[in-house]
Amino acid sequence: MMNNVKTIVENTLVPHTAFANATTQLEQCFLYAENAIEPICIPILGESRTGKSRSLENFMMEHEKSRSENGAIIPVFAVRTPAKPTVKGLAGMMLRALGDPRFDSGTEQWKTHRLQQLMSECGTRMVIIDEFQHFVDKGSAKISYHVADWLKILIDESKVALVVAGLPSCIQVLESNEQLGGRFLAPIMMPRFDWRNEEHREEFIAILDAFENSLSSHFDFPQFTSDEMAFRLHCASGGLIGYLAKILRTAVWQAVDGAKKIISIADLQVAFHKSVLTNSLNSDIPDPFASNFSVQPTSEILDCFAKLGTRTEQATNRRVTPRRKKVNE
Repeated sequence: MMNNVKTIVENTLVPHTAFANATTQLEQCFLYAENAIEPICIPILGESRTGKSRSLENFMMEHEKSRSENGAIIPVFAVRTPAKPTVKGLAGMMLRALGDPRFDSGTEQWKTHRLQQLMSECGTRMVIIDEFQHFVDKGSAKISYHVADWLKILIDESKVALVVAGLPSCIQVLESNEQLGGRFLAPIMMPRFDWRNEEHREEFIAILDAFENSLSSHFDFPQFTSDEMAFRLHCASGGLIGYLAKILRTAVWQAVDGAKKIISIADLQVAFHKSVLTNSLNSDIPDPFASNFSVQPTSEILDCFAKLGTRTEQATNRRVTPRRKKVNE
């Protein structure tokens, strides 16, 4: 019972409009992939902690692996792009996801052949590649063209659907490779909730209501959906659903470990500092749970909290060098 309480935040599914749209389009993509003339491809883009991975996990739970008398049935599998992707590395990760014990051996050509063979044998209809922004090297801004070309050919020949997910910078990869990018539908965008946008604000409050309903049978706490608390929680999370979940999860853990039935504003304040303000980059962020915090939603304060979840990297003037097209392309 105690373990159920500890995981109550993770087990609270709070589908919002973008989440519902992603789920619907993923299901459509999966259903029509089998008889499609050409591969169906779709990108899911958004900042970190906007719910991309959760939507993919939820979708995969609806299409889990199984076994038949002929072997494993794997309708969909997912891999995470390594920091510096290569064909051998990515193919190896895909083979591992399909259960191949020899995933780490063989040449690029052998791994590709083996991967196509296994996907066919396992009845694979969709491949999901997360962290797709790693196709663009952070330091040099160079795109892994060879890996992107290999992926295009793999999908074409295997006739499976492809879903890529990652930061908005993923679009660079698709725009730089006309043949790969031309296979993709319009991106599904997973946004950061903006308090100034009425629809976003209403959805964020609806999400708070869902968490209230889950937690209310175990704890007493300030009403999350009140004007004041909703604004405080929005600021604390920067409008990111992932950060909101982190704060509430940490607060629940603290309450369980302390054998408490009450989660106070002070407890949320501690959870905020433990789970969100984890580095010096956020040292100028005010404390939204402090007694002297102004709950008036000014542009200045909203812009300040919108920095949560972003990195303060130095701007560079490096350009992505266009790939020279081959004569026969």
